[in-house]
Amino acid sequence: MEKRDFCIECRKETEYVLKKVMCKKWIKDKEYDFEITVAICAECGEEMNIPGLMDRNAQEIDEQYRRMENLVNVSDIEKLMEIYHIGKAPLSLALGFGEITITRYLSGQIPSKEYSDMIKRVLAYPKLMMKMLQENREKVGETAYKKSMKAAKELEVRFRVSDKLLYTISYIYERAGEVTPLALQKILYYIQGIYMTVFDTPL
Repeated sequence: MEKRDFCIECRKETEYVLKKVMCKKWIKDKEYDFEITVAICAECGEEMNIPGLMDRNAQEIDEQYRRMENLVNVSDIEKLMEIYHIGKAPLSLALGFGEITITRYLSGQIPSKEYSDMIKRVLAYPKLMMKMLQENREKVGETAYKKSMKAAKELEVRFRVSDKLLYTISYIYERAGEVTPLALQKILYYIQGIYMTVFDTPL
């Protein structure tokens, strides 16, 4: 599909190509290298301001920053709400956050490392979610408490595994963040291979 837009250098509508480039940005007194997308005029070679490109780059930077700092993303929080059948405000209160904290995160605000780690832990450990619900029962409200506690108990029974396996899952998630099925298959392949080499038996 032909890509065309107005080039301010050429002063006319021209074709352009999208190209990945690296850029440096300072966030919280730390410098990061991000890969962003730019539109290059096919005639003069200058960058062009294409509608929607700034939003796309903002999203790409956000995703890369979260991966670099190992922070949860919006889909993690949505998954948490879904599996525990809990709304934004009750979830915020159950985790000991301010009432609108989860709402802010769903709107794109980046969580602190402390809050991000808490979200990841309750996503991985239904027992911890039950503990947090119990501690903040009065704040959460009885209806939300019962609904979420029921879901957490069902998950805990359904996915009860050994501590060793939980530690392994947590370690992979902590180090790799989001893991695709192919990446997980490769990781497990190496874990099995190394274990068999060291202990002469399948893991």
